[in-house]
Amino acid sequence: MPMQWVVVALVALLGIVWVGAAAKGGWFESQPLRKCAGLSIVVHLFLATVLASVGGLRPHRLFPGPAGDAVGDDSALGDDATLFVMELAPASPFDDGVRDGIALRDTMLADDGPAADPPPLLALDPPPPPAAAVDQQAPEAPGGSPLLDDAVSLSSSPTLEAQPPGLPARSGQESPSSPEATASDSVPVPDVYASRTGPRQAAALQAGGGSADTEKAVQAALAWLVRAQSEEGQWEVARHGGGIGKRVDGEHPQGASGRADCGVSGLALLAILGSGTTHREGPHSRTVARGLTFLTARQRADGSLAGEAEFFAALYCHGMATLALAEAAALSGDPALRAPLERAVQYTLSAQHPATGGWRYAAGDRGDTSQFGWQVMVLSSAKTAGLGGLEMAERRARGFLQSVSSGRSGGLAAYRTGERPTVAMTAEALACRLFLGTPASDPAVAEGVELLSRALPDSRAPNAYTWYYGTLASFHAGGPAWERWNNALQAALLPLQRHDGGPLDGSFDPDPVWGGHGGRVYATALAALSLEVYYRHTPQGGPGGAARVTVARRR
Repeated sequence: MPMQWVVVALVALLGIVWVGAAAKGGWFESQPLRKCAGLSIVVHLFLATVLASVGGLRPHRLFPGPAGDAVGDDSALGDDATLFVMELAPASPFDDGVRDGIALRDTMLADDGPAADPPPLLALDPPPPPAAAVDQQAPEAPGGSPLLDDAVSLSSSPTLEAQPPGLPARSGQESPSSPEATASDSVPVPDVYASRTGPRQAAALQAGGGSADTEKAVQAALAWLVRAQSEEGQWEVARHGGGIGKRVDGEHPQGASGRADCGVSGLALLAILGSGTTHREGPHSRTVARGLTFLTARQRADGSLAGEAEFFAALYCHGMATLALAEAAALSGDPALRAPLERAVQYTLSAQHPATGGWRYAAGDRGDTSQFGWQVMVLSSAKTAGLGGLEMAERRARGFLQSVSSGRSGGLAAYRTGERPTVAMTAEALACRLFLGTPASDPAVAEGVELLSRALPDSRAPNAYTWYYGTLASFHAGGPAWERWNNALQAALLPLQRHDGGPLDGSFDPDPVWGGHGGRVYATALAALSLEVYYRHTPQGGPGGAARVTVARRR
């Protein structure tokens, strides 16, 4: 073997070893696209050098001569030889053959028949307010979202700031129970969110197993979140101790959340929205308005709300931010939120794998349960906000749940297909089953609840992510298991809240599992969401059989 080939082989072998070591050590997990692009350039330069040394730099013919000469054989070509060049006609998107091929592919991939373009998303319900209410349009911000200066409404509508139940109204403030709040200009709050404010909140709190202590903890957590918001409207991951997470069971890469501001901002907004405040009414309406403006101003043309998040955190951030946008739209009925919400939901639909029904880091990934949960919640909240065309995505999502399920009744769930089930993924999958319409009496639900009852919250091993999904799933499943989980949650979570009177008062320290990724905002928001569970959603089969009600909101 010539010496040059030995050198080439050694260089290639060393390169392969280095790439393997870098991948195993997590080198690609920070700025992966840039690093992969750089590595691709190096590899192509190496291959070009090798090929040039073998074949020389003289160009070779790419097409045979008229007599079928071998490619690159110039000697057989005469002076009159003609090279035949293939001309490809531009493909038309309406070409029958192309369309038939796409239909055949989708028929093979989807379990529920040929895939079709989803129908247009429906407009938010209720319709826009009368012209008199919007005769002055808000100026547009650079990112395309309404600019909030002194106004707190995204559509320049009148606002009503309501105090939490039991607190006296501020001077000059309308009471949420006043006749003005239920006049003809009011529109219904969706049933699923109807217990978030007023007397119904107190009733739901009692029926679900909450207490004065849990509500005091919620209000303290929300007060810290309001103080932690930046002037630009976001909650910054790096400022509050995030972006330094470690790898856990190979599920999320190290250092992938340093620029996940849109994601943690979505969580903070969800916690504030969970108490009934919107950008139009409530004690923290201006905070919500600034947060929504931050998110919508940074929405990309393709609908993504991931902001500047890196690859491994991007779809998480998009899901959390879209969920906040959907809840705000459903609670307020503000038509200014319709267009950004539709674009965001379309991005979620485009990222779903057409065959497996899952979501992961990018379109085409087969899916994992951790990403899956946030996107399923997006579908559920988008429907509540009045959007349509989501049925196929839901059917595919149910198929993905089956692919990661195991156990006697299929109630346990793994991170990915073929892996062992875990408590966290079982809790997340169980919540998804219930929000996708599985009845609480289903054997799979009972099996999932049984696993959660053997892994109750313990303050010695805090895990905000598992506790959040476990609380959500247990509450909606209902029954005696909910009472056991709820008691354990309160005993474990309430003592972890900071009460030192300093700048961190009301917040929760990041847990040692995922807390390093999202920081203090992530930990505090998930804790508040867990303690709002009693009234955040009307229970589907759950504790006390809370009545489905409709309340009024101010337009």
